[in-house]
Amino acid sequence: MNDYIEQELNRLRAKKSILLAELGQSVYYQYRIGQIYSEELSDISQEITELDQNIFKLQTQNTGDYEQFCGCGHLINNRDQYCSNCGSEVQKQTNTAFPTCTQCGVEAMSRAVFAMHVAQS
Repeated sequence: MNDYIEQELNRLRAKKSILLAELGQSVYYQYRIGQIYSEELSDISQEITELDQNIFKLQTQNTGDYEQFCGCGHLINNRDQYCSNCGSEVQKQTNTAFPTCTQCGVEAMSRAVFAMHVAQS
């Protein structure tokens, strides 16, 4: 195969992979906010949630660092002394447990904006 054709095929495949990943993230987000539902997405979403939790646990074990939200809603690292958004002093968290949703009691990732409330059809 000609070098140009091989390079072009690789470029097109790479672009397709990026678009598929973006599509997957969009579908996952829509599923998480309850706009779509299917059993297949439920199973995949559960696996993603478990992977996210394991990644988070390993990251915090490895570095001892974790992120939290300032009172102004800005995401900060526990090494920060002051919030880069509002300037207030960072209150150090002593516990690295996942935050718990006040509505459903389910643990959420530190970066989660919402708990995984899924509308069952």
